[in-house]
Amino acid sequence: MSKDELISFVNIVNNYNDIEYLFSTIVCSTSPTLAKEKVSSLLTFSNDNRNLQNTWEEYKEQIKDILEVKFFELKKNEKNTIVLFYNEEELRNTIREEKNMKFLSRFGYSKEMNLEEYLCLLSKRFENQCPHEIGIFLGYPIEDVIVFTECPNKKCKMAGYWKVYHNLEEAKSIFKKYDEIKHNIIRMIIRGTKPVEILGSNVIANSMC
Repeated sequence: MSKDELISFVNIVNNYNDIEYLFSTIVCSTSPTLAKEKVSSLLTFSNDNRNLQNTWEEYKEQIKDILEVKFFELKKNEKNTIVLFYNEEELRNTIREEKNMKFLSRFGYSKEMNLEEYLCLLSKRFENQCPHEIGIFLGYPIEDVIVFTECPNKKCKMAGYWKVYHNLEEAKSIFKKYDEIKHNIIRMIIRGTKPVEILGSNVIANSMC
């Protein structure tokens, strides 16, 4: 992604109205999830940034009808709203993987819970701080989540979408894939595609073909 492309993109989205700007924020920030390449994405809406929190509150039901993924508000206060955008079946399967479930059981999660109950517990644990198990919900490798949880001061091999302590080459490949998806979306917007045309369609997936 060139500097000129980034400048063009910023100029375009800064001239969007509030709803278009909200759509552009969602589609760019969560594009790996929208493309079905990532189980979920976390996004914070703040009124410090173009009144995004208020715009989200006003239009979230409309967005729910457009998106092909689900979303769940993990935390909301007067300053911001933290939302998890997720692929429902993939998230459920990820949580219930044996090694992930064993880790999550430390924090009160159980196999008997359904997906909504998992998310509600995650939200409750979000009240005071971002809980370490969020990495599981975001699809990070369990080995890296465990190290970050138990040894947060340990030096990582690389920091990107998560802190990598194992399987560096595999993580690099995943990070590159996610970045390519985001760059493709940015280029589509530069060429004139509206964010609402990208949301809830196969445009993102097709752009990777």
